[in-house]
Amino acid sequence: MLKHGQSFSNLPKAQTPGLTSLQSHFYKNRFGDESKSKHLLDSGLADLPSPFLLPDLENALEILKEHISSEKTILLYGDRDCDGVSSTTLLGAFLRKIHRGTLIIRTSSDEDYGLCADAMRNVREAQPNLLVTLDFGTSNAKEIQELSDENIKTIVLDHHEIPQTIAPNCCLVSPKRQDSIYPGEKICTSVLAWKFIVAWLYDSLPESKDLVWVGDGETLFSGWLVRKGVNLFHGDRAQSEILYPGNYVEWQHPVDKIHPERQVFYSQLLKYPAVLQEILENLDLAAIGTITDMMPLSGENRIIVLEGCRTLQKIQSGNFTHRPGLSELIKLSDINPKRVLSKDIGWTIGPALNAAGRMHQTKIALDLLLSKSSQEALPLAKDLLKLNDERKERTQRNLFKVDAFLKRKKERTERSVLFCYEPDFEPGVSGIVATRLVEQYKRPVIFITPDHGHAKGSVRAWGSENVLNLLKKADGIFLQYGGHKEAAGFSLAIDKIPDLAAVILKESDNWLKEEQDIEAHSIEESLVSLNPSELKEKIYDELGIFEPFGQENPTPLLSIKGAKILSYRPLSDGKHAKFKILTASDSIHCVIWNSARELSHILKEKGELDLWGHLEESTYRSKTSLQFVVTFFK
Repeated sequence: MLKHGQSFSNLPKAQTPGLTSLQSHFYKNRFGDESKSKHLLDSGLADLPSPFLLPDLENALEILKEHISSEKTILLYGDRDCDGVSSTTLLGAFLRKIHRGTLIIRTSSDEDYGLCADAMRNVREAQPNLLVTLDFGTSNAKEIQELSDENIKTIVLDHHEIPQTIAPNCCLVSPKRQDSIYPGEKICTSVLAWKFIVAWLYDSLPESKDLVWVGDGETLFSGWLVRKGVNLFHGDRAQSEILYPGNYVEWQHPVDKIHPERQVFYSQLLKYPAVLQEILENLDLAAIGTITDMMPLSGENRIIVLEGCRTLQKIQSGNFTHRPGLSELIKLSDINPKRVLSKDIGWTIGPALNAAGRMHQTKIALDLLLSKSSQEALPLAKDLLKLNDERKERTQRNLFKVDAFLKRKKERTERSVLFCYEPDFEPGVSGIVATRLVEQYKRPVIFITPDHGHAKGSVRAWGSENVLNLLKKADGIFLQYGGHKEAAGFSLAIDKIPDLAAVILKESDNWLKEEQDIEAHSIEESLVSLNPSELKEKIYDELGIFEPFGQENPTPLLSIKGAKILSYRPLSDGKHAKFKILTASDSIHCVIWNSARELSHILKEKGELDLWGHLEESTYRSKTSLQFVVTFFK
């Protein structure tokens, strides 16, 4: 049952200097110990783990250097989604500056996921000496072995789930490997590509070979031995010199006793402003990949998106000129000219880039991001936005068709998993449609469309269930499948769809029990109750310190008692709506998405409602205003 939170006017005074009462309230409820607030809110690049902790990264770096020095042919092959295109662009744009040999940069378009038959044919036609796959390849041990037998070396940068068998003849750079010592699994491939660039740049520095001794202050002779941002040893120095002989460099600065290796690594990079600027510039696409692939915005990902938004803002203002394609895309979009936020990536930049892959024209997005001038980029940005409009239209057509499909048989909406397929569903937007259906029906969804002679589908989770475990129950039916525990994709022969439906409908109840019972998504207990007149820019700015918002760090929820609704205006046939809330002396603009029909029914019975939602800035035709986004009501 929804409840109102603590009154804004009665919040206790913050105990941490620099925080307001409102900031302190949300900090304690969301993160626990308020005394840690400075570390969390002031964290930056120096708090990120070294890329050299990733398995196979050093080996992959050496192989890449060898192929560049001998000017051999390198093929970068990325997935079609935003993370795949972003990671491919990151590494491609970087290598384009230093590789004198043949560099081929491409992404999948209408092929199946991974190194499918069409992708293998594309690789063989390119005849590379080295293949680098980005955002796929982890599950392609057999295909990578075939390429190895043909003298094509392979590096895989990927973050998808690790199968039982991985290719022995490749470098698999993945934080999800069982032998990984990297602190955390949930980083996307764009971040892996950024890490790879950071590692390359660091390896070019004279300090990269240093063995740095950092005294821990416990005794005169105890401390850490650090190399390339990795703790090699902690203990007595004499023992360290036996295990790791060499010339030790003494650390002469104050010591971070939690992560001295990170402190050393980024202090070494800070000596080189040009290197640091290149690292910061490439955070634009690392942030975009993180948001669009729905990575949790905590720890490392929070820092990357925060810094990446700052880079995007510098692109928008013209202070950074390295990505003309993004600059033109942002100019054509309604984004606040004063600041780029995570919601701008999630709702504007990311969907536009994703549209190219969904509409099987990924090359438009790749060419845009790799463009070298505004003149080259502008027509590509316009084409991409036009493609995104077509994607929106296709999504709406599919939603209309699936609504009719579900209404024809009542039992289709009563099962544990929504299973949707009809021959006239349109391809390319199955992930978006599945996500919308999850929001509407509050359960896992499988949505399948015909596509180039066979069928492709997407599955989305509602709670914390692992959808890959559901797909495993139909393992033999698919041509290919893969993804994350929350979201996955697959392909299969059209005549196998009834077999898949039979397995899913038979196994879904047991699967949910195996995972866990679906729990209702709880409303944040830390919300604050305000009067409409308190919905001011000051409140929005105070809560902005918790940016970036997204997965596992939602926008703080506020509640309003007895709101008086004015100027109600339905949108999209009543699915959405805009209206105003009356304040003591004025009114504030509000918007509700997807649930306006239910709201309008209640408004017919009473003029005042209790509302729950959050504040955000809305930009339209370069004008930015504050609005309250309603999430729940009664």
